[in-house]
Amino acid sequence: MHSTASDGTDTPGQIIDKCARLNLVLSSVTDHDTIDGQREAICAAQEKRIKYLTGVEFSVQHTGELHILGYGVDIESAPFKGMMDELRASRIERVHLILKRLAEQGVPITFEEVERHAKGNTLGRPHIALTLIERGYSGSMQDAFSTYLNENGLCYVRRRKLNAKEAMDLIHSAGGVSVLAHPRFIKTDDMAALVAGMKRDGLSGIEVYYPAHSDRDAERFAAIARANGLLVTAGSDYHGKMRDFTAIASEKRTSPLLEQTVQLLLDTYAM
Repeated sequence: MHSTASDGTDTPGQIIDKCARLNLVLSSVTDHDTIDGQREAICAAQEKRIKYLTGVEFSVQHTGELHILGYGVDIESAPFKGMMDELRASRIERVHLILKRLAEQGVPITFEEVERHAKGNTLGRPHIALTLIERGYSGSMQDAFSTYLNENGLCYVRRRKLNAKEAMDLIHSAGGVSVLAHPRFIKTDDMAALVAGMKRDGLSGIEVYYPAHSDRDAERFAAIARANGLLVTAGSDYHGKMRDFTAIASEKRTSPLLEQTVQLLLDTYAM
């Protein structure tokens, strides 16, 4: 689940409140490349007396999209916090570069306007998109991204990403487990070989159950997980109003492998 700390529209506290109302056994806010929302989520979970798992989602270097979830990380780990600070700084630099390109296209918006939409959270393209809508340059989030901010947009700027091994090593250095997120979206000619290679580099699990995964997808990814001795996880990828096609706990499929993983996470990593 993603909060206002990255590209969601609910605060971490609001997300945890919804999880508590749904009586979830275990939940985790996994913002993109930041742990800025973790302290609020932890406090909210303690207040609601529900089990919580610290989390983060790294976008890593790959042809196309490849994301790695980190669960159960120690958010006070010095090396981990240091890298989070570096990634935050690179995001700010990226925003400045995008604004420069927008101005060159005759679409001038200011850093202060974008920062206001972020409300103190990690700056990103969604906040630029909200500013473009507010100023009348775009009609919707989709329009803002497709015209200016996506990879094929007029003002796209590539951002700094760790490679997969660096991300997994960082997660493990902070005592967490690394999970390959929504594998259906990964461009590869051989998923089994990709996962086997990542397992050698330290991968802990695969997100098998995900709203965009068909039953056939889930069966294939579960088989790959079993073949590599990996954990099996599930997630909704909730973003609030930013992506209104998925809701918290919308992924309801389960299996003995998932139940085993949840119990392991509860016993070893949850707070």
